[in-house]
Amino acid sequence: MLGAVMQRDPNCGKSQMEKEGFHAARYRCFSRFAPDTLKRLGPSILVASYRVEQISGTVYMLRLNDDRVKYFEANWYIPEGITYNSYVIKTREGGVLIDLWKSNYSHEFMEALERVLDPADLRYVVINHAEPDHTGSLPTLAARNSELEVAGFPIAEGILRAKYDFKNKFRPLRNEEELELGGAKLKFYYSPWIHWPETMLTYYLNERILFTCDALGSYSIPDSSFADEVSDDYAKYSEKYLVTVIGSYRENLLKALDRIGSIEPKPSVIAPSHGAVWRKDPERVVNLYRRWASGQSEGKKLVIVYASMYGSVKQVVDDIVSNLGSQYPVEIFAFSDAGRPQIEDVLTSINGAKVLLLASPTYETGAHPEINHVLELASTKLKGLKKPAVLLTSYAWGSTADKKNLKLLQDAGFDVIDQATFKEKPDAQTMVRIVESLKKALDQPRGSRLDGFHELPRWLVAGWSAFALIAG
Repeated sequence: MLGAVMQRDPNCGKSQMEKEGFHAARYRCFSRFAPDTLKRLGPSILVASYRVEQISGTVYMLRLNDDRVKYFEANWYIPEGITYNSYVIKTREGGVLIDLWKSNYSHEFMEALERVLDPADLRYVVINHAEPDHTGSLPTLAARNSELEVAGFPIAEGILRAKYDFKNKFRPLRNEEELELGGAKLKFYYSPWIHWPETMLTYYLNERILFTCDALGSYSIPDSSFADEVSDDYAKYSEKYLVTVIGSYRENLLKALDRIGSIEPKPSVIAPSHGAVWRKDPERVVNLYRRWASGQSEGKKLVIVYASMYGSVKQVVDDIVSNLGSQYPVEIFAFSDAGRPQIEDVLTSINGAKVLLLASPTYETGAHPEINHVLELASTKLKGLKKPAVLLTSYAWGSTADKKNLKLLQDAGFDVIDQATFKEKPDAQTMVRIVESLKKALDQPRGSRLDGFHELPRWLVAGWSAFALIAG
């Protein structure tokens, strides 16, 4: 059952593949092999893989390893890939399915499901979240089992019927409603906006397994199905997932975490629909998610995000870092003519920062486009964290970039504790002040009030000519 993969059938000629097209021929021209065979054949032939694994007495996980998706939600770059996890509960009177897979993998989904039970024996499919990465295989499944009931929060029905053509009965669920089948008891907790309005949690009381769908999920394709056996990088991918996918709904996520903490009896296993299953110390992932959702800082970490077109801003940043001292961990993200960081990494790092230093040149009298992009995303994905920030803006003749960046930072909920606008480079006195402001903020206990805010003179903010030239 474990790790079935797809590999090219040598009897299927290359010319036939080219004639039919890869996607048209893929199911006829590929066969499945076990992991040990895959290792012998080598990684170059891997097309798609899935895993079927029993995670408890009556629960099986169907996990699709999607290493082909490059931009999750057509937006977030994830070279680490992602999994789609579906779960089957076997009872005396039939099966209950919790969530499904993306439509691209409907064929593989049905194959994986058949390794656990006959699809005709399913009684319910529970939809924790109607987004297509968790429901795309529904039409294929419904075509095989017309008696299957689809269960979810009422809003989900409208979303599903608009997206898919299926005739199966829909069972609307109420908050904290219970469902029994063949001795299995399920309880449903409405948890809206994680990250759509219909999202909910499903609790399998018999074995104390909480199915959380997007909540407590992660990017990456971990080697193991279980979080206690994954690499140290897994936490990084989990925080990145939270920031990019659920970051706009932090308040709702924190409420859901409180709800999870109040469930009795307490869950012994947490099974999300992306990433690994938490079978040991499930409170750990709840605490990790709470820390990330709250934007708690990783010690005295300073994150610097800057753009530098011709090197002047880079020089200012280098001087600041050299004057800070080695006692402060610094992470730098530079947009320059030599390269640029991934925006997902920038946002995730800011999420764990104690202080943000943002430095930008003026671009066509306004904010640099890359800095503007970072701040626009931060205003939704990082909103409300109230992290201290220092803003630096360079110009040649004049600028409105400082005013625009200040507004974007404040709209995103950052506490701008100091700022400086300067012509090419700041004077020595300004540099000393900026470094001291950063040290003071980094040394402050989290939650302490930071004084010493240095406001730009009003004439400087409002008085630049709209026709000023750009800076470097």
